[in-house]
Amino acid sequence: MKIKTKFFGEIEVVEEKIINFPNGIIGFEDLKKFILIDHPGSDVIKWLQSVDDANISLPVADPTAFYPDYSPEISRDNLEIIGIKNIEDAVVLCVITVPTDIQKATINLKAPVVLNPARRLGDQMIAENPEYRVKHPLQLAQKQEGRCAGC
Repeated sequence: MKIKTKFFGEIEVVEEKIINFPNGIIGFEDLKKFILIDHPGSDVIKWLQSVDDANISLPVADPTAFYPDYSPEISRDNLEIIGIKNIEDAVVLCVITVPTDIQKATINLKAPVVLNPARRLGDQMIAENPEYRVKHPLQLAQKQEGRCAGC
């Protein structure tokens, strides 16, 4: 099937790539179907694109690329909604906010997007960790040699 997107134009989507969000995403509860699109030139950033609304596309990333020790505490009840028993079995992504000044970009560690790829289900859940905030500074994790990972 073909879908229209704001940033990528019209793209072909394989039905098996659609991720269903029974509860939607915070702020977009009425949108239930999304796909992941790779960000050109980056193996860290992806776009969570609504299948039903071309204008809704959220930049997301694996939070461990920025915070290697990221380990969200999610209740088992929430994980079971999408058929996950342990957070280690899920794909965890966090939404990035990029203001006009890109140096002030942030990542939402408090409300990760948790995916069950085997069942193509997802939900945005609240991490119970008190140290995680909605707006953490975006910074690349450092490799041991002192160079940026992903640079």
